[in-house]
Amino acid sequence: MESVNHQPSVVYLLPDTMGGTMNVIANLLEYRAADSFACHVVLTHNHLSRDIRARPALRCDSETTVEYTLPIENLHSVMRRVARAIPPGRGVVVASDLLDLATLSVHDVGRAVVLILHGDHEYYYDLAAKHDRVVHAYVAISRRIHEQLRARLPHRAEDIHYIPFGIPVPARSRASTSGPLRLIFAGRLEDRQKGVLDLPAIDERLWALGPDVRWTIVGDGPDGERLRAKWPESSTVHYCGALTNAQTVDMLASHDVFVLPTRHEGLPVAVLEAMAAGVVPVVSNIASGVPDVVTDGFTGVLPTPGDVNGFADAIARLARDRALLERMSAAARQTVRTKFEVRERTAAFQSLYARYAEMYRPLAEDAALQYGSRLDRPWIPNPLVRLIRTTFRARP
Repeated sequence: MESVNHQPSVVYLLPDTMGGTMNVIANLLEYRAADSFACHVVLTHNHLSRDIRARPALRCDSETTVEYTLPIENLHSVMRRVARAIPPGRGVVVASDLLDLATLSVHDVGRAVVLILHGDHEYYYDLAAKHDRVVHAYVAISRRIHEQLRARLPHRAEDIHYIPFGIPVPARSRASTSGPLRLIFAGRLEDRQKGVLDLPAIDERLWALGPDVRWTIVGDGPDGERLRAKWPESSTVHYCGALTNAQTVDMLASHDVFVLPTRHEGLPVAVLEAMAAGVVPVVSNIASGVPDVVTDGFTGVLPTPGDVNGFADAIARLARDRALLERMSAAARQTVRTKFEVRERTAAFQSLYARYAEMYRPLAEDAALQYGSRLDRPWIPNPLVRLIRTTFRARP
């Protein structure tokens, strides 16, 4: 244990329900260059969550899962378990969500805290601002997130870094075909963020416009049942359910157009993965992430969010003009090769982690837990809190 403690390490701390983030972390681990750091992963699993995501393999020196039941348990009891799971020693702990930051706001683990902001959403900006006294460095994965965070935390401007993710370019890419245009959506079946309930309306409009198309829907989520009820499986619509990231990437290459009527993103990794396979994205023109990746009319098409006719018109145009589809396909793949190459992007993260000694400072005295109720106190026994909360939840 002594030798392990003397070797600096990077600890990725995140919920096991963050599917896209998990794939990103898997890439950061898989494609890192050799350095002096060990790498550990600490996952947190809430037994009250029904959100189940496919798990990629993680190439790390150790992987630990912390089980908990919130809001039934005393939050302090859960945070103590999380803090104990973080290996001792120097280096970095990479945070992603609320429980991570809550734990680090009351437990100084002796590591520099790096917070990756995964979404252009008030939730993430609020986390960043509330834990200003805890976080040593911020990573913004899109230009808009970088700009927004610097505007909200101007006194931390030097600690806010723009580092987009990279992805591996698969050996297999799409091949041109003269048959039906092959459309694919891959992601979480959630309407509020991903706009999945627009897909049946886009398809209905396409029927009116006349192109022959086939749909593949990969993923599942809270609106999956509603989507399937509204848009049942048929000879032109096929649901695959949730697949692993490797299975999804392999399936992309058998399609022509990636359709994503999203409402908000951080950096749309699914779009990058589609482009890397030569699949042309037709994706909502939102401020964050998408403009970093897609050039309208060159590597894809950017309809207005919620514009069903705009999505259908763009798809119909690609179905009619196969030469345009091929030019965009080649340009999309080349963009990922030159701007989002996984090893180059991962090296940028490693360079930041290597600065852990200069970044770290002891936990500020005014850093405090900003969550919890009167039952969430360090001195209240967890079994008592569980009993009280379970009793109240059981009442009609």
